[in-house]
Amino acid sequence: MTTASYDRVIGRLETKLDMLVTAFEKSSDDSKEYRDRIYSELEHMRTEAAGSRREIADLKKQMDEAGPVISDIKKWRERFVGMQMLLGVIAASLGGGLVILWKWLAAKLGMP
Repeated sequence: MTTASYDRVIGRLETKLDMLVTAFEKSSDDSKEYRDRIYSELEHMRTEAAGSRREIADLKKQMDEAGPVISDIKKWRERFVGMQMLLGVIAASLGGGLVILWKWLAAKLGMP
């Protein structure tokens, strides 16, 4: 082989080697961008999770503080239901008493 053919072969090898280096660098850059994006998304998720935990803790604290108030409201609701039942019994008794009184008066006045 001649020197020119060796130079041509070496030139092709250099070109192929340059292409391999370029492809490797591009692949490395792509991998770095992918890792950066994944780390960014993980950090975003970590931030959201911390915010959610904080909100849940705040809600739990508010519910713990609201517990006695809710208990009082339930007690008053039960009392109002009892008062309604009592008023219903009293109204029915008064109505029944009025009917008995009316019949008694009708009987005394001689109305059939």
